[in-house]
Amino acid sequence: MNFLSRPWLICGLFGLLVLITRYPHAPGQLFTFDDVNLAYSVGHFDIRISQPQPPGYPLFVLEMRVLHWLGFRRVESILLALALAGSVAALGLLGYVGQRIFGGLCGFFAACLLVLHPVFWHSGITSALRTQLAVVSLLVAAACWRAWAGEEPWVLRSAIVLGLCAGVRPEIGVVLFPLWAVSALRAPVSWKRRAGALGAMAAAVLVWLLPAMFASGGPVTYIKACLGYVSDQASETSGLFGAESGKWQTTFWRLMVWTCCGLLAWTLPAVLAWKRKQGWRMDRNRLAFMALWLLPPFVFAIVIHIQDPGQALAMAPPIALFGGYLFNRALDNLEERVSRWQTLTLVLASLWVGWLIEFRDTPAVVAWLPLIALITGLLLKVDQVANAGYLPRPAAMAFLLVPVAIVNSDMFNFQGWYYKGSSTSGPPAAYQRVLSDLNSGLALTSLGHINSTLAVDDHAIRQTIRLAAERPGTTTVVWEHGPVAWRKVAYYVPRMPIVVLEHSMLRAGSQPVIAIWNGPVLNRRIEGAPPLTATLPRGGRIVWLLNSRTEFFTLVSRNFPLTAAGPAYFTDLPEEDGVRALGEYQLQW
Repeated sequence: MNFLSRPWLICGLFGLLVLITRYPHAPGQLFTFDDVNLAYSVGHFDIRISQPQPPGYPLFVLEMRVLHWLGFRRVESILLALALAGSVAALGLLGYVGQRIFGGLCGFFAACLLVLHPVFWHSGITSALRTQLAVVSLLVAAACWRAWAGEEPWVLRSAIVLGLCAGVRPEIGVVLFPLWAVSALRAPVSWKRRAGALGAMAAAVLVWLLPAMFASGGPVTYIKACLGYVSDQASETSGLFGAESGKWQTTFWRLMVWTCCGLLAWTLPAVLAWKRKQGWRMDRNRLAFMALWLLPPFVFAIVIHIQDPGQALAMAPPIALFGGYLFNRALDNLEERVSRWQTLTLVLASLWVGWLIEFRDTPAVVAWLPLIALITGLLLKVDQVANAGYLPRPAAMAFLLVPVAIVNSDMFNFQGWYYKGSSTSGPPAAYQRVLSDLNSGLALTSLGHINSTLAVDDHAIRQTIRLAAERPGTTTVVWEHGPVAWRKVAYYVPRMPIVVLEHSMLRAGSQPVIAIWNGPVLNRRIEGAPPLTATLPRGGRIVWLLNSRTEFFTLVSRNFPLTAAGPAYFTDLPEEDGVRALGEYQLQW
């Protein structure tokens, strides 16, 4: 099976699997607010107006522009192509890195673990940008390992790779700098060459940073925008930046789901890979490298910011690679010794799994299959004898990988991840809160999340277009925490004004703001002491995009007659002048 250690073959095998599992679910529209920002940046780059959002991702935008130059006219097609290509590239690189660091079939098994990992699967459909977190993480790690292993030229080369990869996802430069620094310190080179490599890294960063800065108003404006954006985003998820304790706890447990959910399928190989007195036998050198690759991104996520599953993909490759090592070691151990009770154990395990899948729901399968695999692994270590070909190598590989396919596929495809406890205080309430956060983390990485988001957004946009067509030239959209991101509505209905009622910052207590947009153009921004006033045309139509569970919706329903139109509402204004107060805002016509 040595042919499976060849990266080009892994790319071919997994490229087909990526196409089969991603393409049928590909959204026909821009999926997120950030996707719209990226779409606008193809024509004009400026982080001050979120084209794209800070810190800018200039080399990713360059990738988009290259595809546009090659003939991709729809941004939706550009992002889909980059998502599929990024997924395949990450799997191929993982195969290569696994073979370089651990040898054997570690890279192949690691790619098997990553390809159906719910977060990687979800991002491969919804976020080309975040998929490339895995790609650049692997590129940097591959280069740093060469320096770590003592190859002198790779101190300089890995520095340049890190500097350039930061232009795709700038946080990579921060979280993987410790890995490069330790790799450079281990390499047998002089301090002068290390300093030169650091200078080359700075030059590589300036290649993309200077154009991004000057396209966004200059260095001072760029840095100020980035710092303000990071601080504001972190205020939602980090206790250090002012997030409420409940929100930080939710962030923590979701992060545990997004980084560790794939480990559920490792119980069988983890048991089989273990040997008495040897353990898993990973040497300290490789373990230290893996730790430096994994821990800084993890600390960044906990301390600074993580809000979406795809932002955890910098951590997915080293975790998958460690899993690949366990699977490869388990396979080697199976080839050496097998249990006399192997046939009976496999038959009973298969019957148990079949019963579980047939008669239990998906959450039960996800929860109990790892336990069945654990028990099976323990039984297979009882009364072992030398293997005389009782379990052929391909069959052993399939035996190890089947739980991975079942558990990961069920986690991704299940559309009912939801839990809400009834307790309000004490340990039961805390336990139920954790269960709720774990379920919400799984929900955000599922196919159900993709389908529900597309269904709501598509319906809201179609209804908005229909309602505007009935009153051409006099329709205004008013958005306040609506079911669809206002940026998506502005993108798909560019000629209609959108009045966005928001606050200057995400953190509580910030000043109210009214922003009036036409497509990517900000016509007017009103801020100051409330109430802030937006003026609408007399006799015109308001299309409301609101969250019906908020206090603001209650205020609107008390002051305006609302007619439901799917997820949207509308109100036809009278011909006479009027004004209505809505908390911190007021509308007049």
